[in-house]
Amino acid sequence: MQGARAVVRRGAALRRVTAGVTAVTFLGLTVLRAATLDVGVQDARGRGISGLAVIAERVGGAGAEAPRAPGRAVMDQRNLQFSPELLVVQTGTAVDFPNSDQTRHQVYSFSPAKPFQLALYAGRAHPPVVFNRAGIVTLGCNIHDQMIGYIYVTDSPWFGLTGHDGHFLLRDLPAGDYTVRVWHPRLDEVPKELSTRVSVAADGAATANFIVHRALRPAPGVQAQGAKKWEDY
Repeated sequence: MQGARAVVRRGAALRRVTAGVTAVTFLGLTVLRAATLDVGVQDARGRGISGLAVIAERVGGAGAEAPRAPGRAVMDQRNLQFSPELLVVQTGTAVDFPNSDQTRHQVYSFSPAKPFQLALYAGRAHPPVVFNRAGIVTLGCNIHDQMIGYIYVTDSPWFGLTGHDGHFLLRDLPAGDYTVRVWHPRLDEVPKELSTRVSVAADGAATANFIVHRALRPAPGVQAQGAKKWEDY
C-alpha cells in the first residue's frame, strides 16, 4: 500500500515538473516569435512605385540572426535588356546569366563588389557567378552599350523588391531597431538612397512609408533595329 502511494506521489511530482517546463517553453516561444515590416513607396500623387530595392538592416548589427542559406537567382537577357533591371540578393548567392535573346551578349562588371566578365555567348554557356561581397554591382554588355543592369548585394537576410502596389512585406524579423533602405538606379532624389529607422516589437507588425517626389529617370534606350544575330559574329 505504501509503495503504491509513493508511486502516486512521484507521478504527481513528475506532472508538476512537466507542466512547469511546458509553461517555460511556451513563454520562450512567445517572446521569440518574429514580426513583420510592411515597406511602402509612393509618388507625390499617392501611387505605388514598383521595382525598388527594399533592405532592412539591424541597427548596430544587434543580435545574431541566422543568415539564409546561399541561394540561386537569375538575371536574364531579353529584348536587349537585363531582366530584371534590378536584382537584390544576399551575399553568397549564385546568379545565373542566361541569354534568352537571338543575339550574343558579353556580360561584364567593373564594380569593386564583383568584377567579372562572361565571354561572348548565347543560351546558358557559363556557370553561375557567386556574389560574395556586399555592394552595388553595375552590369553591362560589351556588344550593346545600352544594356545596363544592377545587382544590389546585401548582408541582410531581409530584402526584396516593391510590387505593383509599391509595397513589400518583410517577414520573420526579431524585435529591435532597423534601418530600412530604399534604392533604385534611376531614383532622382537627394540623397540617392532613401532610409529611415524603425523599431519592431516582438510579435508585432511595423510599417515604413516613403514618398518619392521626382519621377524615376528614363531607362536607357533599347536598340530596336539592326541588332546582330548569332551568325553575324
